[in-house]
Parts: sequence; structure tokens; C-alpha cells
Amino acid sequence: MTKAAELAKMGEVLTNSSKGRTNLIINGDMAINQRGATSGVTSGYFVDRFALSGCSASAVITSSTPTQFPTAITVSATSGNPIVTQKIESKNVQHLSGKVVTASFFAKNVSNATTLFASLQHANSADNFGGTTTIAEINLGNLTSDWVKYTASWTVPSGGLNGLSLNILCSGTSTFTMGVTGVMLQEGSVSTPFEHRSFGDELALCQRYYEISYSYGTSEGANTSVGLITTDTMGGDTTTAYLTHQLEYRVAKRAAPTLVFYDQAEATGKVTSHVTGVSTANGQTIAVEHAGDKSVSMNRASGDAANGFRFHYSATSEL
Repeated sequence: MTKAAELAKMGEVLTNSSKGRTNLIINGDMAINQRGATSGVTSGYFVDRFALSGCSASAVITSSTPTQFPTAITVSATSGNPIVTQKIESKNVQHLSGKVVTASFFAKNVSNATTLFASLQHANSADNFGGTTTIAEINLGNLTSDWVKYTASWTVPSGGLNGLSLNILCSGTSTFTMGVTGVMLQEGSVSTPFEHRSFGDELALCQRYYEISYSYGTSEGANTSVGLITTDTMGGDTTTAYLTHQLEYRVAKRAAPTLVFYDQAEATGKVTSHVTGVSTANGQTIAVEHAGDKSVSMNRASGDAANGFRFHYSATSEL
């Protein structure tokens, strides 16, 4: 390679590295699954950042997937269309008005799925997907029994700055099932190879929208003391009055999240008071105040004599 060619190549690498992340989709390889469910989700969030609707069954699969994707999901329906959706917040699409974006993903017919579709929608107001406008739904043709990479492109209107929703869906006969993985949405009319990110980077991106105190792989609400948050204690003193704690989230949330607390007996909205090394009391009422996107103040206003309390939590700020 000549010196001129070497310098040109170096400039190309520097230019590409300065572009930041290519993929607007988070967890496109389906690897992050904080909620821990591996089947049975028919609506709402499943693997991180992906929501389902119109499904009669779903599953995480880790075999017979495309070579570069160890994890995929399947969705089934008996009528209508099972839909796999990811909503992208407005802050991440402010550069896209009037631009072409291209979705790419791998899909297959697991059983009786016939036609594949992809649609792009935008929220009618910033980050509020209660009302949406469909930019276009594209028929991508027949699904096969092999994993195939599909692509679709759209031009983003000005309304797209309110946030975008990518939807992957299929039709079929009887009870039909589709497999999906390797989802990308990127600026431009050309689909580039999937952008693999480290597990830690992807997890942190997911935690902007949802995090739990449980160890990774443990479902929210599980009966476990592993990873319990324990507040600072009062030494040997106890009180039946105020016990407080400032909970700081692992990752700043998109907006002040919806919080669910669990005591050691799995009761929601409760904490476990304790006298260190002596006794515990489940079912203690907790209140929150000063809730923000980074932290929240917790207080147990009254309850059993204690010098601290313990709890698990989930913090949800999904779109």
C-alpha cells in the first residue's frame, strides 16, 4: 500500500469512528433480557426494548439461529398479526427529518407464517406513542424456513422527530410462528453489517428505560435475598418512626420512572425493616418523594422498631 493510500485509509477509519453508533435500535441481537421471561409473553415488553402485541405465544430461542446471533425470539398468533416493536425516543432521532432510514433484520417462518411486513410510525407528540402516524407499511414478501435478511427503507417526515416506532409483523394460516433477530435501523438507504456492541454497553443502553435491583437473569419479583438493597443503619439505635434512604439508579432514566418496591416476602409496595443481626419485619409501608430521572427519596414513616430497611425494586421508563 502506498503512503497516500495508507493515509487515505486512516482518514476513512477516523471518519467512520467519529460517526458514533450506527444502529438506532437497542438490543437488536435480543441478548439483553432483564425481565427474565423466556416464553409466554403475549403483550408488552419481552426481551429488553422490544414490545409484543397480537401474539398468542412467544419464546426466546438460543439454537438454530443465524450464525452471528446466538439469541432470537419467536412470536405466534392464531389470527391477526403478531407484531414485534421497538419505540425510539425523540432525542435519538433529531437528525433524521427528511432523511432516508433503512431497517434490516433476520426473519424466518417457524411454522405456517406466510407474508412478512415492516412498518415505520412516528409519535404524534414527543415520546407519546398513544397516538401515532404510519409513515408506510412495506410488504417484504414470503417468509421461508431459512433465516433471511430483509431490508426496508423510509423517508422520515418532520413528525418523525417526535420519536419513531419500527414494527415487524407477519401473517399466516392456522397457528403461525415467525422468528426475528438482528434488528437494525440506520440512517441511509444502504444496509450495513449488524453493529455488535459489548454486552455491558448494550445493558447500560437498556437500563435507561428499565432496570431492576435483582441479579442479572433473576426475574422481577423473585423471592431472593441476593442483591437486596440495604439502607444505612442507625447503629444500635432503633425507631418506629422515620427511616429514610436515597435510591440512586444505576443509569439515569429517560424520565422519572415508575417504581415498584418488593420486600423480602415479595410483597409489592413494601419493604422489610430490620434490626441489624437481630430481627426483620416484612410488609412495612414505603413512600417516595422528590422522584427524578437519577434518584428518588424513600421513607418509611412508621412501623416496627428497626434501624434500617431492605428491598428490591424495578424502575421503568419505557416509551
